[in-house]
Amino acid sequence: MLSIAHRFARRLALTLTAIAMTAGPALAQQAEQPLKIFHVMSFDSPWRWTDGQFAGFKEGLGEDVKAEYKVFQMDIKRHATPEAKAERGAMARKAIDEWKPDLVYISDDAGIENVAAHYANTGLPIVFSGANRTLTEHKLEGTKNITGVLEEEHFVESVRLLRTMAPNVRRIAVICDEAAHWPPVIQRIRDRVSRLEGVEIAAVDVLGSYAEFQNKVRKYPEVADAVLYLGIFNFKDDKGQTVPYESLQRWVVENSKLPDISFWIDRIHFGVLASVTVSEQEQGIAAGRLARAILVDGKAPSTLPVVPTVKGKPVINLARARQLGITVKSTELLTAEVVTEFQWAKAAK
Repeated sequence: MLSIAHRFARRLALTLTAIAMTAGPALAQQAEQPLKIFHVMSFDSPWRWTDGQFAGFKEGLGEDVKAEYKVFQMDIKRHATPEAKAERGAMARKAIDEWKPDLVYISDDAGIENVAAHYANTGLPIVFSGANRTLTEHKLEGTKNITGVLEEEHFVESVRLLRTMAPNVRRIAVICDEAAHWPPVIQRIRDRVSRLEGVEIAAVDVLGSYAEFQNKVRKYPEVADAVLYLGIFNFKDDKGQTVPYESLQRWVVENSKLPDISFWIDRIHFGVLASVTVSEQEQGIAAGRLARAILVDGKAPSTLPVVPTVKGKPVINLARARQLGITVKSTELLTAEVVTEFQWAKAAK
């Protein structure tokens, strides 16, 4: 935790920097001290979703703000059990307490649950992005030192994009793993499907094992016209090992003939047909702007509302479309980011 004296010293340094900036570059350089920002990644790097949020955060904070960063990767794709997440969270908190940052930036829900919650109502400002669950759902509503950005998926827009390519889609199956942050997403999907005339949710399957996942996907043509893939990081094989999501998605491409959607651009690169994706960059930019409001403008986190980003990005996997025998209209190709080959084929070159 930051001591009162430490916090006062940091605020004084910021004030002196602001004064120095009006007196000329030389004096500003002498007075300026870099802010210390600790970044907790719930997942890992390199990964577009994680790295994009971090890059966006730096952009939102502003190039004029000098900052020193330390990064901790919780890596919950490999440390997936509640016990493992708690252990990784404890490691992150130990590093935070030792370094004494001016602000902690957290991406995604596991970091909120296992790191931010332990600093609730302390003097340490915390900003998050990529949150599927609200502060109320995290039991942190009204917390004075935490604010951030919600990740709300573009379900209606993604289905509409899909139906421009596969107009006969009426029944959608939803499948995901048992991670705790998916129930609110599933509820939002149920709530919003009524906006899509003639579309229904044919099945919602929340599963633990890879064998169950494979069995459901094989049987979906009996009940559904398309599949929405949500959480795919925590399916276990017959040895209890987590199946890498890249391998899982390749299996889907090779074994499912149903058109599919998801909400994240990396999934499209690994074979999902289409999505209006959640922008990882926009998530990070919004979080960086909140951090700037706290560190530069002196705003209290509790005065900064927690809201979702609204900008989505249409993306189409042309290789998957060809495999499924789908012709993509030029109007869609001109307005979307187009992925021309599967990631594993690209990596093999």
